Amino acid sequence: MCRQCEGLFQYSKRCSSTSDAECTCKEGYRCGGDGCTFCIRSCGVGQESTRSGCQACRYGTFNDQPNGSCKNWTMCSGNQVLEPGTPAKDVICKDASVNFTSVTTVPTTSLEIPFSITVPGKDVQTDTIRISLAVAGLSCIVFLLPLCICFSVWQKKKLHAVFKKMHTLEQSVQEDDACSCHFPEEEQGEYQNPGKSTELRDLLMN
Repeated sequence: MCRQCEGLFQYSKRCSSTSDAECTCKEGYRCGGDGCTFCIRSCGVGQESTRSGCQACRYGTFNDQPNGSCKNWTMCSGNQVLEPGTPAKDVICKDASVNFTSVTTVPTTSLEIPFSITVPGKDVQTDTIRISLAVAGLSCIVFLLPLCICFSVWQKKKLHAVFKKMHTLEQSVQEDDACSCHFPEEEQGEYQNPGKSTELRDLLMN
């Protein structure tokens, strides 16, 4: 038995001995389900389909495609809105990177070389320079290391000699101070024994 296209349906292909009839929806409606089993009202731009039919997109949403669904407007950063949104159109934001000053540009052409130029022996020269620098660096290290060691040893010996000399000088100063301490006692003894001093002077005069 062939399918009957009635009501909101209309024939898109008639029934034949080899195939069944195919139905489509009348103008203002669109097919729903597999094989167009039912028809729903077609909704235009700025609308979306609901159970009760087509309904306009609520504030803050839009639909720019027929039989589409409503989507939220784009949120512009810092409320930089260039054009407000409508049920059929999204919000257009200001682009800070856009410069409206017209600039005249002169087209330039660049010369492209379809082949690469290689310099013979360039890699060999580079390797030779690197090896020479490495050898020079190692030579400096080998030469400077013994000098640093010798200088350190010489510095220690010099400091030891200076400390030894200072110690000897300090001992000699202490001995001089010890000797100088006896002279006042001798002078004091002379003043305490004036008789002995007089006798000694008489003996020397005779």
